[in-house]
Amino acid sequence: MFQGFVNPALLAGMALVSVPVLIHLLNRQRHKPVRWAAMQFVLAAHKKTRRRVQLENLLLLLLRMAAVALLALAISRPFVGGSSPLATLTETRRDVVLILDGSASTGWTDQTESLFERIRGRALGIVDELDGAAGDRVHVIHAGATPRLVSWPTPDKARTVIGTLAPTDERLDLAAALGEALRIIEEDAAGTGSSEIELRFLSDLQQDAFLDPAQAILRPALGEQLTRLKDLQVDVLVEDLGPASPNPANLAIQDVVIASDNATVGEPLDLVVRVAAFGDAEHPALRVGLTLDGNRLPSQRIDVPKGGTAEALFRVVIDQPGAHTVDAEIEGDRLAIDDHRASVIVLPPPVRVLVVNGERADALEDDAAGYLVLSLEAPDENGTSTPFQITEVSPAELAGGDVDLFDHDVVWLVAAPPLSEAVVADLERAVGGGQALIVTCGNSMGDPSLFDDRLYRSDGTGLLPAELTHVVTAARRDSYYRVATFDEQHPILSFFSTTRNKGMLSKIPVHAFVHARPLERARVLATLDDENDSPLLIESDYDQGRVYLWTTSIGESWTPLPRIAPAMIPLVLEWTRHAARARASQRDLAPGSAVGLEADEFPRSPELVGPAGGRTPLDAEPTETVRGTFRLPEITGDATLRAGLYRVVTENGPELPFAIQLDARESDLGRIPSHEMESLHPALKVLAPDASGNVADGNDGSQGELWRTLAMLALLALVCESLWGAWIGQRRRVIA
Repeated sequence: MFQGFVNPALLAGMALVSVPVLIHLLNRQRHKPVRWAAMQFVLAAHKKTRRRVQLENLLLLLLRMAAVALLALAISRPFVGGSSPLATLTETRRDVVLILDGSASTGWTDQTESLFERIRGRALGIVDELDGAAGDRVHVIHAGATPRLVSWPTPDKARTVIGTLAPTDERLDLAAALGEALRIIEEDAAGTGSSEIELRFLSDLQQDAFLDPAQAILRPALGEQLTRLKDLQVDVLVEDLGPASPNPANLAIQDVVIASDNATVGEPLDLVVRVAAFGDAEHPALRVGLTLDGNRLPSQRIDVPKGGTAEALFRVVIDQPGAHTVDAEIEGDRLAIDDHRASVIVLPPPVRVLVVNGERADALEDDAAGYLVLSLEAPDENGTSTPFQITEVSPAELAGGDVDLFDHDVVWLVAAPPLSEAVVADLERAVGGGQALIVTCGNSMGDPSLFDDRLYRSDGTGLLPAELTHVVTAARRDSYYRVATFDEQHPILSFFSTTRNKGMLSKIPVHAFVHARPLERARVLATLDDENDSPLLIESDYDQGRVYLWTTSIGESWTPLPRIAPAMIPLVLEWTRHAARARASQRDLAPGSAVGLEADEFPRSPELVGPAGGRTPLDAEPTETVRGTFRLPEITGDATLRAGLYRVVTENGPELPFAIQLDARESDLGRIPSHEMESLHPALKVLAPDASGNVADGNDGSQGELWRTLAMLALLALVCESLWGAWIGQRRRVIA
């Protein structure tokens, strides 16, 4: 009769049918027959009506049992197939979760409509099939980098909201969207282990949303969510609303960068616009335009091969340090959002370096910081001076209070002796405010544990990223240690990552070093080949700044590194540049990023100007930093959802620009074929259009629940039982 039950465990309530029978039997046992003379006349009359009374009682008992049985069946929620004779009595309410792919790729235009317009139209078609009066519900999730539950739960509300939706400028995080749907489905399951919610995903099936490009397998986070849905007996019904081509043609600006890391104010530099072609078409003589600080430069022509990239170079001279806006563009195609790309390039002023030389000497080889200063002052391969302003002081001058640490970006402590509490406190304020501290060891620092006493704290609140214990010296005069491992990806050491340059660092002898025990939060960037794999270079964040520890000397006292210019100069230059950059705010960000900016002067009436020109006041009060700059109120992610150029303008200072950039992966429109989708995971079910172009709604009505009909029958049985019982009682009182 029934095809199954949604809550089969609740069928145990059918056992309560025996309760009316037990009550009837117990009531019969209360009467003890007693014979008396006049009873014979009563028995004669009773025999005439006995059968009728038994039938009346039996009907009353059956009505009570039916009410209990029907109620137990109703709460167990039985369902039947479409061919069942009970199909006309089934409950047809639908509960739907709609996930709309709102990623930037759905802005691709096919003939007269965009993919998102197609997705939105299909979503409205599904909602139109629902009947709010019959109890149908729909939850609409607009999916991008962050899923947004935009409508819940009536079809009328969903219909209104869907019509206002547009594609985002974000990359799709399908795992996060399914996680939001899973939250709704788990609430519906309510511990029963299954849900009847219908989960729909309308998408262009961009391959990157499903597969890990490195391994060409289903993304692990996505697979985990799909497995949890399958455990609740819920499938993801996928509709392919993308273009007909499995790999649609698309041109995109992937990046706008400065060709050199050593760009200098007033010197020629190359701005590189990298363009990628997706699909099977070639693009000869593509015009690339570039606007720098609002001034349009002469356009360039490049040939972009199919499936490849090409670069357009724009040589410019920038006379002022600071942030500069760049806007690149190419000829428009069907996906307009990646035909423009805004960027903010920052040309910093000369890095102000304070060198605290703990071992000054007239002879260069005896001077602890002599080679360091020479390396910072050395011109680059083009003869251009490196952008550093160097101030050299002794530890005594630093302790005298005449040196303002906040006037410098990077502080080098070179073989410095133990510092006073006042100097340490000043260093903590300066580094905590965003400056960089580099500590190198050497003979003049004396007992490392004494130096360690004021700079290291085991709870991590001190400046040093490691505890210094003792000096380790090679056993023999002619023996030494070497670099065993180093982080080849780190900016300080990436120069040495090539086969040609690796030996410049790994073969340098180290005759002595300080044994250090790094904090858990510290990052060891290089180690030595001693028996303990002792750290050589350690990095750690300290509030808004950064601290580096070099456990050997930067002078000649413990290593000949300073005399090896091909290694010493790139190490020192890249180290100092990276340390100075650590405090620079990021100006190229992803959609929805929170943005923090600083102004040199107190900003009066700051306003955020978006890509479309709209202005939004930043109402919160700016706060002054320890460096004397002013931190503006944080710009929240809701204000930075659209790609393009943003500016913070004030009444009394220069503009502070930043750029929101499209994820470059959104430009690759390569798709997963519908017929391959179901092989990725058992929870994925593709709804394909039929011969007329219509898509099955995923709910064919082949199963329907009877709980509402059974509940009405249970109520009817209770009413009949009450009326029948009242009629019997009234009739018997009249006869008596």
